[in-house]
Amino acid sequence: MRILKIAYFEIKQMYRRWYVFWLASLVFMYYSFYTGNHGEGILLEVILFYLNFFAIISILISYASVSRTFAITKSVVDVIFMTEIDPLEYVIARSIATGLVYPMLFLVLTVFAVRPGLDIIYYVASLLLMSGFIVIFITNVQLSPWRIKLPLSIPILIILSISLFKPRLSPFYGLISPSPIYVVYALALFVLALFTIPKQYIRELYTNAYGLLNFRSTLEPRQTGKGKLIKTISFPRTQWGVIWFTSAYAVNVRSGARSNVLKRVTLISVSFAIPYCVVSSIIRGMTYQLITSALSFYLIYLMLYSVLSTTISNERLWLSLSTDPYCYFKYRMGARTIMTTMALIPWVAAYAVQSVFFKPALFLAMALVSVIMTMPVLGWLIAAYIGIPQVRELQLPQRDVVYSLRMYLVFAMLVVTLGIYMAPYALAVVATLYPVLTVLWLISAAFAAIILTSSATFFYYAIFSRRSQAMWAWLVNRLSENGYV
Repeated sequence: MRILKIAYFEIKQMYRRWYVFWLASLVFMYYSFYTGNHGEGILLEVILFYLNFFAIISILISYASVSRTFAITKSVVDVIFMTEIDPLEYVIARSIATGLVYPMLFLVLTVFAVRPGLDIIYYVASLLLMSGFIVIFITNVQLSPWRIKLPLSIPILIILSISLFKPRLSPFYGLISPSPIYVVYALALFVLALFTIPKQYIRELYTNAYGLLNFRSTLEPRQTGKGKLIKTISFPRTQWGVIWFTSAYAVNVRSGARSNVLKRVTLISVSFAIPYCVVSSIIRGMTYQLITSALSFYLIYLMLYSVLSTTISNERLWLSLSTDPYCYFKYRMGARTIMTTMALIPWVAAYAVQSVFFKPALFLAMALVSVIMTMPVLGWLIAAYIGIPQVRELQLPQRDVVYSLRMYLVFAMLVVTLGIYMAPYALAVVATLYPVLTVLWLISAAFAAIILTSSATFFYYAIFSRRSQAMWAWLVNRLSENGYV
């Protein structure tokens, strides 16, 4: 009960009432639309597909370092310092509060499939166990080091990926077809999540987050006056050089060391793009080419947005804007665009190679070029509008992210822009399925050219045009309202 009380307190702090209301309303409208147009049988398959896909995206996003950063906030650390709350209890309670969207989504999407009788008991058991598994497991992945993160999550990702094509292997199948077998399946996953909680790391993290206690710590707080010296890197002398250096090299506040983020991200992108090229050249059939290309683009788009938007939390207004604010934003966005280009070039090449076997994939490569020119700027504007909190001392956010109506507006904007980017691809797919409609190829090419031109115009406006000063002034004012210093 104590955990539930803490979770209730956290929910009141994190969520606005309108957020919960609109979530239920949007999901209900989604259900009504598909029921009216496709029938309940196809609807269940679509819902199961999206549940698996949503779980995959959630786990992959938890890989990002920013996800781990926002799992621990200064306010929570202070609460644990000043009270006798067990850090493990608090983490579980926060996991329930942060993951509130999962049980709500599972319930609203699948409750209509329940039939009277024992199915209700099996359904409730599967719903509670799967919600608990997803909530705790994602927190475990966020907080665990890489040597544990990958072995822990890869088997689950493989199961969920196979479930996209073999629905009965999915642990979520018990939500649309309740049975004792899937209750046991969900229970096994829930027990796995409980046993893989990094208990020792959590207790140390929340009781020694500032590195003040004098005992050997896996967090490796900064040591001064003794031990090994931290290798420092000299900063460039020009303003562009400093901005590029701080963009490409991330600093670990606890150790003082800097790591080459650009190199790391590029290697990760290449390591996924090469297998994708191999798979896309091996598989045959329109359906499989369509699924792999579309899903990969969705994942890239969402992962890119989550990373590019949250990096604004590390900004220091008093330092960044001490000279020429316009010049600073111009250089910073230029550096972010170059880094995004380096990260996405492997995927542009991958889609170009896939277009040899599946011609519509070429339009995904063109869409990524448009994304490169717009997302680095839009990511910060969106983050400022939502109210991403600033990360200050020892990489601790000052507060939690508040889930409000702004989240829905941003989500709607992301869905619309994603639809615009993929429209030429969708038209090309239709033209491939129906060769008679060859005119759609010309429309796709024209639409893609318009999108590229519009993206290039926005890129020029944001980085090179003096008229963008009003946009950057709004960004600075919004960050100040959010508590940035």
